[in-house]
Amino acid sequence: MEMFRTLDIRGLSFFKSLQLATDEFRRIKKNGILELIVDKKKNFKEDFSKWAQNQGLKISDIEDDPKMVRLFIRKGSRPVKV
Repeated sequence: MEMFRTLDIRGLSFFKSLQLATDEFRRIKKNGILELIVDKKKNFKEDFSKWAQNQGLKISDIEDDPKMVRLFIRKGSRPVKV
C-alpha cells in the first residue's frame, strides 16, 4: 500500500474515471492522498468532490490550472466506503 498516488483521468468518461479512482484509492494507506488530474473541459471537479464527501473522504486541495484541475483527496482515519 502507498501513501500517495497520482491518477490522470483526462479524456475518460466520468464512469470510467470513477471506477479507476475507486480502484486506486483501495491501494492508499490511511492518511494517504490520491491526486486526480481531470480535464478542465469536462470539469468533474464537483462530481469528484461530492463522491469524496459521500465516501467519508476529504478534499485537501484543488489546483485549478488553465489546462487541467488537480484534486488531492485524503483518506482519513475513519472507515471508508470505497
